[in-house]
Amino acid sequence: MGNHMRRAALLVAAVTTSAVMLAGCSGTSGDSGDAGDDAIVIGQSLPTLDNPWYAAFAQGSQDMADSLGVELRLVTNPANTPYEPASQIASIENLIAQRPDVIQIDPTSTDAINGAIDEARAQDIPVVTDGINVSTEVDASVVADNKQGGELAGAWVAEALTDGGEVAVLEGTPGRDIIQQRQDGFDEGLSANPAAEIVASQIANLSREEGQTVSENILQANPDLAALWGASDTMALGALEALKAQGLAGEVLLGGFDGTPDAFAAIAAGEMAFTIDQVPYEMGAVAIALAYLIATDADHDGEVILDTKLVDSANVADYLDDVDAANAMTLAAVLERFGLDK
Repeated sequence: MGNHMRRAALLVAAVTTSAVMLAGCSGTSGDSGDAGDDAIVIGQSLPTLDNPWYAAFAQGSQDMADSLGVELRLVTNPANTPYEPASQIASIENLIAQRPDVIQIDPTSTDAINGAIDEARAQDIPVVTDGINVSTEVDASVVADNKQGGELAGAWVAEALTDGGEVAVLEGTPGRDIIQQRQDGFDEGLSANPAAEIVASQIANLSREEGQTVSENILQANPDLAALWGASDTMALGALEALKAQGLAGEVLLGGFDGTPDAFAAIAAGEMAFTIDQVPYEMGAVAIALAYLIATDADHDGEVILDTKLVDSANVADYLDDVDAANAMTLAAVLERFGLDK
């Protein structure tokens, strides 16, 4: 167990270091003067690199860009407003001004950044989105099957609570379709056990700090809580701090969603019960592969949907043993899938 924990800590450090190197001090990576006239340039807009999911996504993106020999220019939103659509619109406009071949975006909203996407495409800059779907046209998208993941989470809790019990949910930031899909899926999965009852469902805005504060309030109002599920690992890890403070870590079943190194480490330590792997490294690699195919006028899928995976004590070791080797295998598989391994 100790080795697993150490490997998880090393992964977080490695991914965070790589992500910071990508973002640079200004929040932008790449230099418009570095690439040759014929080099393919892909602009990328992510909400943040402080969230481990985005750090892993960024690593998959950069590894794919390196494999394909393209320049990746990453911009992130200000640290104090990572999920604000207005901040991302400004970031996208920054990229548009640089005239990349393609812009790849992880949207902060299903609807609120459509104008920036439309502006890019009106200027003949194709757009590839990931993570959530937007309600305007894009050239390609890659998402995980978030409803499937929510169903896996709900079904896990339903099966674990053999005698039923009280369940609480930490909801994500409104306005992102994938968050609602996760929550809808969780409700469906949990419904397999009629004796398991959701007694609280509150917004914690994908924040570790809010996850802790909201969970403290839920625990105070529901002292008999049997399980708590966060629609993201960041919220679930905040809930873990609340559980620890009350001596309930490992007693109240705690689940998350995303598949971050911190969540894997908490599962290995027996502090979290499960998470849903939203395959961030693979999604990052696929997003850049799609952008490259578009930039080279090659045939490409308009939409790619990736399966999510349940991670609990039975298989968490697979996620901690050799992350570099696993990422290398994933990268090779994505290159092969899109015919880019030649």
